[in-house]
Formats: sequence, C-alpha cells, structure tokens
Amino acid sequence: MPPSDAARAERLGPYFEIQLQLARRMAELTGAPLGETTLRFTNLHRRLGFGVNLPGEPPAPGWADYARALQAEPDLASQLSLSQAVCAASPPERLPLPGQTQFGCFACEPAGDDGAVRLHFNNADTDEAGGPLASPKIERRRAEMAALVRHVREAHPQATVIRGKSWLYNLEAYRRLFPADYGDARTIASGPLRLNGTSSWGQLIDSHERIRPDLRDAVLANLDRLDPAAPWLVFPLRVLATEAPVESFAAEYGL
Repeated sequence: MPPSDAARAERLGPYFEIQLQLARRMAELTGAPLGETTLRFTNLHRRLGFGVNLPGEPPAPGWADYARALQAEPDLASQLSLSQAVCAASPPERLPLPGQTQFGCFACEPAGDDGAVRLHFNNADTDEAGGPLASPKIERRRAEMAALVRHVREAHPQATVIRGKSWLYNLEAYRRLFPADYGDARTIASGPLRLNGTSSWGQLIDSHERIRPDLRDAVLANLDRLDPAAPWLVFPLRVLATEAPVESFAAEYGL
C-alpha cells in the first residue's frame, strides 16, 4: 500500500477505535450483531471506502465480508487493526456525495417538495494556513456559499429555505459564514439521529483528522450509561438544526 494510505489509516486509528467501542456497546445492549451496529451507528461504511449507505438501501458489496471478519476478531485491538487495514487498502471517499452538488467545502441537495435545500459541509481545504474554518479563509468560504446560493436560485427556483443539521453550528467560526438569522434559528435537533455520517462523529477529529482527546474521552465516559434508543446523546456537542430563507442568504452575499 502507498505510505500515505498507511499513514492515514494510522492517523485515523483513534477515531475508528471510539466508533468501534460505541458499536460494541450497542451490540452488547441490544443483542444485534456487531456488523449491524457498526453499519448503523458509526461512519465506517463511508470511512473505509464503501461509500454512503443511504436509508433503506443495503450496504455496499464488500461490507458483508468486512462485517463477518469484524465479528470473528476476538477483541477490540484486532477489530481496530482489521478496520485500519481495510481503510489503507481502499480508495479515498469521493466528493460530492450522491445527489449533492459541491461548491468547495459546501454541498447541497436539490430542493425537496417542501422547498427546503439541505446544506452539507466537508473538510476540503486544509493547508499551512489552517483548517477550512480558519480566519484567513472566511472570504473563501463565503464565496463558495455565494456560488451555492446562486446555483440554488437558478437550478431550483422553487426553493424557499436552506436547512442545516450538524454539530458544527455550535461553533461561532462556522456560524459567521452565514446570515445572522440562520445562526439565530438553531435549535437542538430532535431524534432519531443517524450516526453513519459526520453530523455527530465529526466533532471528534480536527481538520487534520487527528483525534480530539477531550471529546473522545467524553464519549467514552458516557458509554456506560448509553441509551440504545438514543445513542446520539453520548456526544458532548449536540447536533443543532437551523434554517433561513434563501433570500436571506442572497442578501448576505450580495446576490
């Protein structure tokens, strides 16, 4: 394997480990197979190169082999080693994700029947100047959002609001990229919340994919009292939901 792939798998080891720990705890509490809880409550399907697992769809080809191998391993350490080996041997995740149109670090889905456009964020700009939310990159991110809003108005004229749902709305560094009414409207997202993406798990790593020990340890401490009906409550930063009219975004970016 290329050295860079091996290095990335090694770097992501602590991130994979805490996800496997939650999956193991869910399997213990529910009696479900570990492969199933890993699919439903971690983002390893994406992170290990199998792609997005959409609601109601079966996992990608190859996942069943990984799940069987995972369950056959005798302990967490060997399960982690297996997961890192699969990560190192897999191609990186390709963006944009299915059904999304990408604008730098941002992406959006087509407007739904309710006129809502869902906003997504990916770490696509990490360099010597810092991560994608660093102060020197504010105007870069705002230009990407301007392009996204321009696209929404042209391609989806029926769109009325832009919606987001992520742990990132806890951060002023993220909220400053948007119109004030979008940040002001944020509320704690009601469940059930999916855990096979980054809306919750993303808070545990920084922009260089290094574990955040304090947040990892908070999740670990909460596993003993994990509620299998609401596993998202183990995360220290809650997922927040928000929305604002498309025209608020247009006004914010001078469109």
